[in-house]
Amino acid sequence: MSKINLCFKRIFVFFNVLFAILGALILSLGLLAHVQLHEAGGNKLTGVIVLVVVGFVIFILSVLGAYGAQKENRNVLIAFFVIMCMGTISLFRMAVQIAISREQVISEFQKLGHLDQADSDIKNTMELLQLNAKCCGLFNGYKDWGNEVPTSCNCEDTKHDRCQVYSSDENQGVFSQPCGPIILGYLNTALNITLGAFIGFGVLSLLAAVMSLVMIIRITAPTVSPPAIFDLNYKPPKYSELVPSA
Repeated sequence: MSKINLCFKRIFVFFNVLFAILGALILSLGLLAHVQLHEAGGNKLTGVIVLVVVGFVIFILSVLGAYGAQKENRNVLIAFFVIMCMGTISLFRMAVQIAISREQVISEFQKLGHLDQADSDIKNTMELLQLNAKCCGLFNGYKDWGNEVPTSCNCEDTKHDRCQVYSSDENQGVFSQPCGPIILGYLNTALNITLGAFIGFGVLSLLAAVMSLVMIIRITAPTVSPPAIFDLNYKPPKYSELVPSA
Protein backbone atom coordinates (compact mmCIF):
# COMPACT_ATOMS: atom_id res chain seq x y z
CA MET A 1 0.00 0.00 0.00
CA SER A 2 1.35 3.43 -0.95
CA LYS A 3 2.22 5.72 1.95
CA ILE A 4 2.62 8.86 -0.20
CA ASN A 5 -0.35 10.83 -1.46
CA LEU A 6 -0.86 9.87 -5.10
CA CYS A 7 -1.42 13.45 -6.31
CA PHE A 8 1.67 14.69 -4.45
CA LYS A 9 3.76 11.89 -5.94
CA ARG A 10 2.54 12.55 -9.48
CA ILE A 11 3.36 16.27 -9.23
CA PHE A 12 6.88 15.48 -8.00
CA VAL A 13 7.47 12.88 -10.72
CA PHE A 14 6.03 15.17 -13.42
CA PHE A 15 8.40 18.05 -12.66
CA ASN A 16 11.36 15.68 -12.42
CA VAL A 17 10.51 14.28 -15.84
CA LEU A 18 10.37 17.83 -17.24
CA PHE A 19 13.80 18.60 -15.80
CA ALA A 20 15.13 15.31 -17.13
CA ILE A 21 14.02 16.37 -20.63
CA LEU A 22 15.62 19.79 -20.08
CA GLY A 23 18.86 18.14 -18.98
CA ALA A 24 18.83 15.85 -22.02
CA LEU A 25 18.34 18.85 -24.33
CA ILE A 26 21.21 20.76 -22.70
CA LEU A 27 23.42 17.68 -22.90
CA SER A 28 22.57 17.14 -26.58
CA LEU A 29 23.21 20.80 -27.36
CA GLY A 30 26.59 20.66 -25.61
CA LEU A 31 27.62 17.50 -27.43
CA LEU A 32 26.54 18.96 -30.77
CA ALA A 33 28.47 22.17 -30.14
CA HIS A 34 31.51 20.13 -29.07
CA VAL A 35 31.47 18.14 -32.31
CA GLN A 36 31.05 21.23 -34.48
CA LEU A 37 33.82 23.17 -32.71
CA HIS A 38 36.13 20.17 -32.86
CA GLU A 39 35.56 19.81 -36.59
CA ALA A 40 36.18 23.54 -37.04
CA GLY A 41 39.47 23.26 -35.16
CA GLY A 42 38.36 25.22 -32.09
CA ASN A 43 40.52 24.88 -28.99
CA LYS A 44 38.48 26.82 -26.42
CA LEU A 45 35.91 24.22 -25.40
CA THR A 46 35.55 25.19 -21.72
CA GLY A 47 32.03 26.60 -22.13
CA VAL A 48 30.91 23.56 -24.09
CA ILE A 49 32.28 21.17 -21.46
CA VAL A 50 30.44 23.09 -18.72
CA LEU A 51 27.24 22.82 -20.79
CA VAL A 52 27.66 19.05 -21.13
CA VAL A 53 28.36 18.58 -17.42
CA VAL A 54 25.36 20.73 -16.36
CA GLY A 55 23.01 18.85 -18.71
CA PHE A 56 24.27 15.48 -17.50
CA VAL A 57 23.91 16.40 -13.80
CA ILE A 58 20.37 17.76 -14.29
CA PHE A 59 19.34 14.61 -16.17
CA ILE A 60 20.78 12.18 -13.58
CA LEU A 61 19.31 14.05 -10.59
CA SER A 62 15.87 14.27 -12.21
CA VAL A 63 15.85 10.54 -13.01
CA LEU A 64 16.99 9.81 -9.45
CA GLY A 65 14.19 11.87 -7.93
CA ALA A 66 11.48 10.46 -10.21
CA TYR A 67 12.59 6.86 -9.56
CA GLY A 68 12.77 7.34 -5.79
CA ALA A 69 9.29 8.86 -5.65
CA GLN A 70 7.67 6.34 -7.98
CA LYS A 71 9.13 3.32 -6.16
CA GLU A 72 8.92 5.01 -2.75
CA ASN A 73 12.55 4.06 -2.19
CA ARG A 74 13.71 5.68 1.04
CA ASN A 75 17.46 5.44 0.36
CA VAL A 76 17.16 6.99 -3.12
CA LEU A 77 15.03 9.82 -1.78
CA ILE A 78 17.53 10.49 1.02
CA ALA A 79 20.35 10.69 -1.53
CA PHE A 80 18.22 13.03 -3.66
CA PHE A 81 17.43 15.19 -0.62
CA VAL A 82 21.10 15.53 0.38
CA ILE A 83 22.19 16.44 -3.16
CA MET A 84 19.38 18.98 -3.49
CA CYS A 85 20.38 20.63 -0.20
CA MET A 86 23.99 20.87 -1.36
CA GLY A 87 22.86 22.21 -4.74
CA THR A 88 20.63 24.82 -3.11
CA ILE A 89 23.48 26.10 -0.93
CA SER A 90 25.87 26.21 -3.90
CA LEU A 91 23.40 28.02 -6.17
CA PHE A 92 22.53 30.68 -3.61
CA ARG A 93 26.20 31.14 -2.76
CA MET A 94 27.10 31.72 -6.42
CA ALA A 95 24.16 34.12 -6.76
CA VAL A 96 25.45 36.15 -3.82
CA GLN A 97 28.96 36.19 -5.29
CA ILE A 98 27.63 37.45 -8.63
CA ALA A 99 25.60 40.17 -6.91
CA ILE A 100 28.64 41.29 -4.87
CA SER A 101 31.17 41.21 -7.72
CA ARG A 102 28.80 42.77 -10.27
CA GLU A 103 29.81 46.37 -9.59
CA GLN A 104 33.49 45.40 -9.51
CA VAL A 105 33.26 43.72 -12.93
CA ILE A 106 31.57 46.78 -14.44
CA SER A 107 34.11 49.10 -12.80
CA GLU A 108 37.06 47.08 -14.14
CA PHE A 109 35.55 47.11 -17.61
CA GLN A 110 35.16 50.88 -17.51
CA LYS A 111 38.89 51.20 -16.86
CA LEU A 112 39.75 49.47 -20.13
CA GLY A 113 41.19 51.48 -22.98
CA HIS A 114 43.99 51.68 -25.50
CA LEU A 115 42.67 49.00 -27.79
CA ASP A 116 45.80 49.30 -29.88
CA GLN A 117 47.60 47.42 -27.07
CA ALA A 118 44.99 44.69 -26.73
CA ASP A 119 45.50 41.12 -27.96
CA SER A 120 44.24 39.92 -31.34
CA ASP A 121 41.12 38.20 -29.96
CA ILE A 122 39.85 41.40 -28.32
CA LYS A 123 40.64 43.42 -31.43
CA ASN A 124 38.77 41.00 -33.68
CA THR A 125 35.76 40.98 -31.34
CA MET A 126 35.71 44.78 -31.17
CA GLU A 127 35.93 45.14 -34.94
CA LEU A 128 33.01 42.73 -35.38
CA LEU A 129 30.98 44.70 -32.84
CA GLN A 130 31.86 48.01 -34.50
CA LEU A 131 30.67 46.77 -37.88
CA ASN A 132 27.34 45.52 -36.52
CA ALA A 133 26.57 48.17 -33.88
CA LYS A 134 27.92 51.16 -35.88
CA CYS A 135 30.18 52.34 -33.07
CA CYS A 136 33.89 52.94 -32.54
CA GLY A 137 36.23 52.41 -29.57
CA LEU A 138 35.17 51.86 -25.99
CA PHE A 139 34.45 55.11 -24.16
CA ASN A 140 36.65 57.66 -25.96
CA GLY A 141 35.65 56.81 -29.50
CA TYR A 142 38.35 56.39 -32.14
CA LYS A 143 40.96 57.74 -29.69
CA ASP A 144 40.97 54.36 -27.92
CA TRP A 145 42.63 52.90 -31.03
CA GLY A 146 45.53 55.37 -30.96
CA ASN A 147 47.02 55.77 -34.43
CA GLU A 148 45.66 52.43 -35.65
CA VAL A 149 41.99 53.15 -36.22
CA PRO A 150 40.52 50.10 -38.04
CA THR A 151 38.33 50.33 -41.09
CA SER A 152 35.39 48.96 -39.07
CA CYS A 153 35.10 52.45 -37.53
CA ASN A 154 34.75 54.16 -40.90
CA CYS A 155 31.55 56.01 -41.59
CA GLU A 156 30.78 57.03 -45.15
CA ASP A 157 28.28 59.83 -44.59
CA THR A 158 30.22 62.41 -42.54
CA LYS A 159 27.19 64.72 -42.47
CA HIS A 160 25.18 62.18 -40.49
CA ASP A 161 24.80 62.67 -36.73
CA ARG A 162 26.39 59.31 -35.97
CA CYS A 163 29.57 60.21 -37.89
CA GLN A 164 32.42 62.57 -37.10
CA VAL A 165 35.40 63.73 -39.11
CA TYR A 166 38.52 61.77 -38.28
CA SER A 167 41.22 63.53 -40.31
CA SER A 168 41.74 66.71 -42.27
CA ASP A 169 39.96 65.01 -45.13
CA GLU A 170 36.29 65.88 -44.64
CA ASN A 171 35.28 62.71 -46.46
CA GLN A 172 37.06 60.53 -43.90
CA GLY A 173 34.72 59.93 -40.97
CA VAL A 174 34.29 57.47 -38.11
CA PHE A 175 31.34 56.50 -35.94
CA SER A 176 30.92 58.99 -33.13
CA GLN A 177 29.12 56.62 -30.75
CA PRO A 178 31.52 54.61 -28.53
CA CYS A 179 30.91 50.88 -28.08
CA GLY A 180 31.46 50.90 -24.30
CA PRO A 181 27.85 51.77 -23.31
CA ILE A 182 26.55 49.12 -25.72
CA ILE A 183 28.86 46.48 -24.22
CA LEU A 184 27.84 47.56 -20.71
CA GLY A 185 24.20 47.06 -21.67
CA TYR A 186 24.96 43.53 -22.90
CA LEU A 187 27.02 42.86 -19.77
CA ASN A 188 24.24 44.04 -17.45
CA THR A 189 21.72 41.88 -19.30
CA ALA A 190 23.98 38.83 -19.10
CA LEU A 191 24.60 39.35 -15.37
CA ASN A 192 20.87 39.82 -14.71
CA ILE A 193 20.01 36.63 -16.61
CA THR A 194 22.76 34.67 -14.84
CA LEU A 195 21.74 35.98 -11.42
CA GLY A 196 18.07 35.21 -12.10
CA ALA A 197 18.95 31.71 -13.32
CA PHE A 198 20.95 30.91 -10.17
CA ILE A 199 18.20 32.24 -7.88
CA GLY A 200 15.47 30.45 -9.85
CA PHE A 201 17.27 27.10 -9.87
CA GLY A 202 18.10 27.59 -6.19
CA VAL A 203 14.43 28.05 -5.32
CA LEU A 204 13.48 24.99 -7.39
CA SER A 205 16.20 22.94 -5.69
CA LEU A 206 14.92 24.03 -2.28
CA LEU A 207 11.36 23.11 -3.24
CA ALA A 208 12.50 19.70 -4.51
CA ALA A 209 14.41 19.11 -1.26
CA VAL A 210 11.34 19.99 0.84
CA MET A 211 9.07 17.71 -1.22
CA SER A 212 11.53 14.81 -1.02
CA LEU A 213 11.81 15.33 2.77
CA VAL A 214 8.03 15.14 3.08
CA MET A 215 8.02 11.83 1.18
CA ILE A 216 10.86 10.45 3.32
CA ILE A 217 8.88 11.27 6.47
CA ARG A 218 5.78 9.62 5.05
CA ILE A 219 7.68 6.47 4.07
CA THR A 220 9.45 6.10 7.43
CA ALA A 221 6.30 6.75 9.46
CA PRO A 222 4.97 3.57 11.14
CA THR A 223 1.77 2.10 9.80
CA VAL A 224 -1.09 2.70 12.23
CA SER A 225 -3.69 -0.03 12.30
CA PRO A 226 -7.29 1.14 12.49
CA PRO A 227 -8.78 0.72 15.97
CA ALA A 228 -11.24 -2.10 16.62
CA ILE A 229 -14.86 -1.08 16.46
CA PHE A 230 -17.19 -2.32 19.16
CA ASP A 231 -20.91 -2.09 18.83
CA LEU A 232 -22.20 -0.27 21.88
CA ASN A 233 -25.81 -0.81 20.90
CA TYR A 234 -25.74 -4.48 21.86
CA LYS A 235 -29.16 -6.00 22.43
CA PRO A 236 -29.54 -9.38 24.08
CA PRO A 237 -31.57 -11.95 22.15
CA LYS A 238 -35.20 -12.34 22.93
CA TYR A 239 -36.21 -14.95 25.49
CA SER A 240 -38.38 -16.69 22.96
CA GLU A 241 -35.38 -17.17 20.67
CA LEU A 242 -33.29 -18.84 23.43
CA VAL A 243 -35.98 -21.12 24.93
CA PRO A 244 -37.74 -23.37 22.41
CA SER A 245 -41.49 -23.35 22.63
CA ALA A 246 -43.17 -26.45 24.04
